[in-house]
Amino acid sequence: MPISRILLITLLISSIIVAAVFYNLESDHPEDEAPDPVTESAPAPKTEAAAPAPTKAAPPIDENSLAPDEIADDDQIEKEQVAEAMTQLGSSNDEERIEAVEQLGAYPSPETEATLGQLLTTDANAEVRNAAALSLGSLDEPSDATIAALMSALEDQNEDVRFSALSTLEDFMLGLEEDAPNHQRIQDGLKLKAASRSMPEDLKESINEVLKDQESVAAPEAEPDN
Repeated sequence: MPISRILLITLLISSIIVAAVFYNLESDHPEDEAPDPVTESAPAPKTEAAAPAPTKAAPPIDENSLAPDEIADDDQIEKEQVAEAMTQLGSSNDEERIEAVEQLGAYPSPETEATLGQLLTTDANAEVRNAAALSLGSLDEPSDATIAALMSALEDQNEDVRFSALSTLEDFMLGLEEDAPNHQRIQDGLKLKAASRSMPEDLKESINEVLKDQESVAAPEAEPDN
């Protein structure tokens, strides 16, 4: 083979090798490689803080589960409140006396019932008598003396006292069984008052409405026709 041809082939192979070397160098070190918009520009996602666990409401206190010392403390507080109200009844300030009457109504007992009944029938201040008539409504089972005092208060000179007494008597009837002795006693007493000529006409009308409502409550529902 001629030497010139051998040199030409050698030169061609060398050129190919040099070109391959430069290509590899450029692929290993890119000059203007564009940044990945996803990996470099996107901000890292924010992690939300975990919501605090909801707090459970405290269960209601069962009075039957109170310890003996807690019951004793409640009894002592009640005695102190009643004693304070009894003392306040002697105040010369009518507003303080009315507050004392209302406080006695918050602690129903034979002692407070007797005091409220006495105030209803004897106190000179109409507002005190009115407060006593309303406070007696906190009783579950009124005594005969309380019913008698409320019946007498239906003839009080003050209109508010009269209607407050009627309202309390009505509440007693609603809370009692129809065949209960006190229910019948109140009903009979109201009938006598409604028939009395000395009673104001507006009060007599209200008494008759109360009696009518009681009859409708006591009456059995009519059976539907077949």
